Amino acid sequence: MKTRDRILRTSLALFNEEGEAAQSAVDIANALEMSPGNLYYHFKGKDAIIRALYDGFEHEMRIILRGTRGKITSIEDNWIYNYIILEEIFDFRFFYRNLGELLARYPDLAMRFRTLLAQKRRTITDLLHDLKKSNVLFLDPPMQEVLTDQILSAMTFWLSMDLIEGQHGEPAALIHKTVFQIMALVAPHMGESGFSAMQAMTAYYETQTG
Repeated sequence: MKTRDRILRTSLALFNEEGEAAQSAVDIANALEMSPGNLYYHFKGKDAIIRALYDGFEHEMRIILRGTRGKITSIEDNWIYNYIILEEIFDFRFFYRNLGELLARYPDLAMRFRTLLAQKRRTITDLLHDLKKSNVLFLDPPMQEVLTDQILSAMTFWLSMDLIEGQHGEPAALIHKTVFQIMALVAPHMGESGFSAMQAMTAYYETQTG
């Protein structure tokens, strides 16, 4: 593995497990058993590392968000897709656990994050529209807008809630819990099939977290 990639991977692990604010460039260098000077050769401090990590996260997330148009036509597809999004977010969870504080310190990333959030909103809107076309969901425009806001909020702040509550459960169980919460928002808009779909989702959730 290239030194640059090792620095990014180690930094991401430290930030995710111990918090980005608690780490310095020297801490990262020590974890890598390299001199601070060697680290500085590749990245001009911790700020440069954070921006490089965000570049990677943003790239991967945009690929995921662009890959849905016309492909999500069932509740099962929707469950899997939500899981993929949350799994990617969890891989870079330090961004989301102290989102307001981090974006306040990095205004350039705040602008980029708002743009990414807008793309996520468009993707959710398109996804709900496709499920409506497939007669899976039954939504009027005002309710679709409300549901979009609810899903977007859940996807953005689930890790902050986990941090505040101090639970820090097993990662897969936490992701499944959040997907289930999102799907519970959708089920009431499924018409007559909503109750049976919710039962099936509950049973599946219990198998994944029990």
